[in-house]
Amino acid sequence: MKPDQAESLRRKMRQRQLIKPELYEKKAKTLAVISGKGGVGKSNLTLNMAVALQEKGKKALIIDLDIGMGNIDVLIGAASSRTIIDVMENRYALAHSLSSGPKGLRYISGGTGLEAIYQADREKWSAFMNGLSAVLSDFDYVLFDMGAGLSKEQLPFILSAEDILAVTTPEPTAIMDAYSAIKHLFLADERLTVNIAVNRARAQKHALDTYTRLSHAIHTFLGAEVRFAGSIPDDPLVSQAVIDQVPFLIKSPQAKASRSVRLLTDVLFQTEENKPREEKPAFIERLSSFLMRRTLQ
Repeated sequence: MKPDQAESLRRKMRQRQLIKPELYEKKAKTLAVISGKGGVGKSNLTLNMAVALQEKGKKALIIDLDIGMGNIDVLIGAASSRTIIDVMENRYALAHSLSSGPKGLRYISGGTGLEAIYQADREKWSAFMNGLSAVLSDFDYVLFDMGAGLSKEQLPFILSAEDILAVTTPEPTAIMDAYSAIKHLFLADERLTVNIAVNRARAQKHALDTYTRLSHAIHTFLGAEVRFAGSIPDDPLVSQAVIDQVPFLIKSPQAKASRSVRLLTDVLFQTEENKPREEKPAFIERLSSFLMRRTLQ
């Protein structure tokens, strides 16, 4: 082997070792929550699902990756002192940057300028991945609140998650945008598990009609299948809870929307606990693999 080839190989090996994080025995179940467009209630649904998990005695963490538009802290009327940007810039460890939310859930705010995450060098990525791996071992469920639409920077996180929840409303534009986002996901990996949640449905029939239209288009044009996770009715109590900056599961626990979110959460998470897990790489291993391929190009 020529000296320059040997040095290139050693450099790639050092980069690979740098990105690969320490792995822990306990692995949280991960869910990426996406939408084709903004304004469909994705972040609010993510927050209330986390509350529902906490009510069941589970430890839930929300990682806000909504680039430039992170609003989990706004929805609960809090101001986060530390964000993922602080972690990526090595100002604080991830474990020490989590904020506490309602019912004891934990979250980390995306803040603004989240693009800095994807511009980090390998050393910063390595520190972030090790911190993320350690944090994931402390929780039962981790929900990634992704930005509306899809970007190449978000794809590694979405494709690495065990499950994906795509949120839409019955509006034709929302359905088309959801289809576009899901299309990009299946083009990247046809083996993905994608669940559909229909928000702000006037009736269950409208929710099922929305899912049928979307799933039919996905089956016809992509040859793929998606699953119906559930729907959340168009409930005025939800809007009031947003204004009051209180999760609607807490403000109106017996409201139709609250009952629907608990049911949806059971479909996504609790039923999975009774099913044998597939032997496949954990989230952190898949994400590391994506990052190594990117940095070695």
